This record gives sequence, C-alpha cells and structure tokens, in this order.
Amino acid sequence: MKPAPLPPDEEQRLNALRSLGILDTETEKDYDDVVRLASHICETPISNISFVDADRQWFKAAVGLENRETSRDVAFCAHTILGSDLFIVEDAATDERFHDNPLVTGDPNIRFYAGMPIRAEDGSNIGSLCAIDRVPRKLNEQQREALDVLARHVSTLLALRKAQREISEQNRRLQELSDLKSRLMAILAHDLRSPMNNIVAFISLLRNKAIDAEEQQDLLAELAGMLKSTEYLLNNVIGWSSRELGDAPFEVHDIVLASLVREIGEPLEKDFRAKENEFMSTVEGDLVVHSDRNVLIFIIWNLLTNANKFTRGGRITVSCTQDTEATRITVRDTGVGMAPSRVENLFDWGSRQRASGTDGERGAGLALLFCLDFAKKIGGSIEVESTLGEGTACTLVLPAATA
Repeated sequence: MKPAPLPPDEEQRLNALRSLGILDTETEKDYDDVVRLASHICETPISNISFVDADRQWFKAAVGLENRETSRDVAFCAHTILGSDLFIVEDAATDERFHDNPLVTGDPNIRFYAGMPIRAEDGSNIGSLCAIDRVPRKLNEQQREALDVLARHVSTLLALRKAQREISEQNRRLQELSDLKSRLMAILAHDLRSPMNNIVAFISLLRNKAIDAEEQQDLLAELAGMLKSTEYLLNNVIGWSSRELGDAPFEVHDIVLASLVREIGEPLEKDFRAKENEFMSTVEGDLVVHSDRNVLIFIIWNLLTNANKFTRGGRITVSCTQDTEATRITVRDTGVGMAPSRVENLFDWGSRQRASGTDGERGAGLALLFCLDFAKKIGGSIEVESTLGEGTACTLVLPAATA
C-alpha cells in the first residue's frame, strides 16, 4: 500500500476546508441527492462526498457505506486531491498502490474507484465526489462528464453554504448592534434624563437665589453626589458599549489576583471609610489567572462599588478559590441583601430595577448587567447569592482554561 503524499498546498487546503464549517455536520438532502445521482449515473453500488482532513477522510454524504470516516492513509480520495482531473482505479486488486489496502482486502472490498476533486473557492482541492464498485469496471464518457458536473455542483453548494454562514453572522452582529442601541437609548432616556433634569433644577435655584446659604450647602452636597453617581454611570456605559461595539481582541495575560485586587481596592478605600465599611482581601498571593486585565478590573471594581453602595457599617471582602475546573472570585458584603424574587430577575434587562443605596445613592440597576456581559465575553459567568437583611455574595466564575 502506498499512502498519498501531502499536496504542496496542504496548509492552504486545510484552512479552506475548515473555513467552510462542513466537517462533522449532519446529513443534508442537497448532498445526499448528489451521491444518489452519481451512483445511479455511474451504475455503482457505492458513492460518496468525501472531505480530506489532516488525518482522516470524512463523508458528508454516502450511498452504500455505513462509516462516516476512515483514516487518511488508506483513503483513495487522498490521491484524488493531488490532481485536477478524474482519478480512476479500474481494478484496485491489481494496482500496486492499493492491492493490500484494507479497504480493498476487507469491507467495503473496493475494486473500482473514480473520484473527481471538489474545489474550494480559492482553487484548492478539499475532497472528492466518488463512484465505487466491488468489481473491476470502466466509465464511459457521459459518466465521466457527469461526475465532473456533479463535483462542480458540490463546490457551488459549499460556496453558497459559506455565503449563508457569513450572512447569518452579519445578521447576528446587526441584531447585537440593534439590541445595544435599544439598551443605550433606554439608559439615556430613563437613567440619565432624571439626574440631568435634577441638576438643571438645582442650578436654576442657585442662580435665582431662591434658597438661603444653608440650603445652598445642602443642595450643593446633593448635587455633588448626583454628579458623582452620574459620572459613574456614564463611565460604565461608555466602557461597556465601547467593548460591545469594538472588534478588538481581548489582551490576555497572566494576572496575579492579589495584586490586582489591591490595585482596585486602594482608590476605593475613601468610599469604604465614608460608609464606615471594613474592606479586606483574602486572595492568596500566588493565585494567577490568564485573562484580560481591563475586563477583570471593570468587573471587580463594579462588584466592589455595588457592595459598598448597599452596605453601611459592615464588611466587604474579596476572596478567591481555584481548582482544576474554575477560578472563582467572590465579593461578599454584609449589607441590605435582596429578596429571592429580586435575585431571580437580576440579570434580566427588561426586569431591572433602580435601587437606592444605604445613603440614598441613586442607581440604574446596570452594574451587574454590565459585569455579566463582560464575564461572558471572556468565557465566564456571574453567580449571585443573597439574603435579605444579611448581605450579598457576587462571584465571577472563570473557566479553567483561563487559569
């Protein structure tokens, strides 16, 4: 037996094949019809559409065969893809390349083989359309021509399939952008309009001197708090929407979690102290994750600020566990907590609710939604456990692949 050598364009050929997304897909009528027609025209009991992968040939459609794939080193089709024309073996039992091939000496007992290359759009041969018999034979000119026509038809089907996949991907992206636009419009309409209207009203009162000096100081303090919460909301919206709209790849690095948590927590210390909350990290110094640094900062920062918002005179902790399955980073507080019904709908955009913090801080109900979106983009998730009156634990779960 003489296995076929690799084509000179093997890398390009494999890239073309895999870009089609055809391997290991379910049977489809269009391809089944082609092999039935090839078997009928060539008067052979076996016919198939075979794609030659790196170490196997895989059958998209077949007549007279039970298996869906064989090893590449015994594949007749591996020889077919070396040329541009019909490859014919009239009697495999007397051919030095195939006489001891297990597909000849055993099931399906190939004697006759005719294979026409199937070409990708870039011209590389990715597989073949075959007609196979268990007895030696020849093909007439009309049968040869029919195999050529049918193989070109398969190439057309593959090109259409690829175009449909690209259109589906574009439609998916357009739908994502449409959803993003709707979310941003909802944020602008409901979450930013109210504070901006209040700010305008406060400024009008100050300008018209409609309040005394003491009231001015109270209003200015409230205005400062409102501006801070509005700035926080805007920064979150901008960070989230920029990543949603952008196609830039994530920048993945090894990140020491203890250092990262310390870096995030230090600028928040004044906010923790302002609410008399104790902040503590129990993340061990040797824990490392392989992930996007900016995404992790965004998520952990939001989880910490959210915990501080709903906690006064309590404790906020960051902990981390890591095993062979996942890394789990948990932000836990001893704040007001949530009822089960609230937790159940926490990540539903349509059900999100505003919730004021322990000091009356305004909220848009967006922080955890943004965190979940970012977590999903790096292959993770957010888990929430909460007990009303006792506190909340939010956990970022990163799969082991990122650890």
